[in-house]
Amino acid sequence: MNIKSLLIGSAAAAVAGASAAQAADAIVVPEPEPMEYVRVCDVYGAGFFYIPGTETCLKVGGLVRFEISANDNDEFAASADDGWDTLARAEVTLDARSETEYGTLRGYIRLRANSGMDPASPAPGWNDGDALSNGVNEGNAFVQDAIIELGGLAMGLTDTLYDAGLSGEFDRGGGDRVHFIRYTFDAPQGFQFAVALEEADDDYDYTPNVVGRLGFSQGWGGANLWAAYDATAEEFALKGIVTANLTETVFVEGIATYESGVSFYSVDPYNGTGIPAIPGTLGAEWSAGGLIGAQFTPKFRGSIGAQYFSDVGHLGDLGAPFEIDVLRAGVTLDYQIVQNFAAKLAVNYVTADTPAGDVDGWHGFLRFDRTF
Repeated sequence: MNIKSLLIGSAAAAVAGASAAQAADAIVVPEPEPMEYVRVCDVYGAGFFYIPGTETCLKVGGLVRFEISANDNDEFAASADDGWDTLARAEVTLDARSETEYGTLRGYIRLRANSGMDPASPAPGWNDGDALSNGVNEGNAFVQDAIIELGGLAMGLTDTLYDAGLSGEFDRGGGDRVHFIRYTFDAPQGFQFAVALEEADDDYDYTPNVVGRLGFSQGWGGANLWAAYDATAEEFALKGIVTANLTETVFVEGIATYESGVSFYSVDPYNGTGIPAIPGTLGAEWSAGGLIGAQFTPKFRGSIGAQYFSDVGHLGDLGAPFEIDVLRAGVTLDYQIVQNFAAKLAVNYVTADTPAGDVDGWHGFLRFDRTF
């Protein structure tokens, strides 16, 4: 081996060693993960988006309400609430939906909090007769709705299937929130049928209440019939509501109810007025009422109507020598100030025919709702 060959071999070895060292020390920078933007889900309407990494669509919504109400009911009782009351309410809703081989799977939650007390929607444990309060230290927060739906099957917590009334603020149709299992079937030609098992008692027995509804709707209006059986009270209730569009702007609505006795599904003519109910006078043997209204402009709507309640508390049926009849009447005005911000003004009058003579009172409120 000569000197020239030795130098060439040494140089080649040095180059190879350096190359190997550089390869061993090389830093590999991984490619960045692609950013996943929130995708709009337009399958279920406006406001839904896909939860990242899933095929579930979610809509977040809510409501902010401020309400001023007034009562003038001295004739009913010295303890009746008179004067101004205020209410502030906050609601948050979550609506999650996805498609399955059995239909749409839905989960719906509505959380509600009040500063003060709303007698129309009391939280569990609150007295239904409490009026709205302007005490900012008084309030409650609770789950208003918690519903699971799959196709036509639904279960959870919400208003009873029997809960329905006219579009005014004077009428009463019976019903409150319950735990339930319900099935709804949408038939051709605008027909719909629903049946529910409902639990309105607190571990009272093993027998649920049963409620059914048969409905029909078309462009001109519609009709709905309800039947409810209270297994605890062993009483039943019936209700019918009819709506019709007389013209493009004028509409009418009618309601009729019948009860075999006092039950969970009884109407309460005193509810929401600030008038203390006479003990034991919940419900009415029958009632009938209606309203007429008009959509004056795309933003302004108004109605006027009345509802009559016969034998309130079923006192005549129970053998009392007298009956109490109640008439409720009212005017309701709705105005959309801007999109998602609306105002409602309601003025209601109630009069009762009692053994002591006729007594009457007034109740009204101005409400502002911001929805989103």
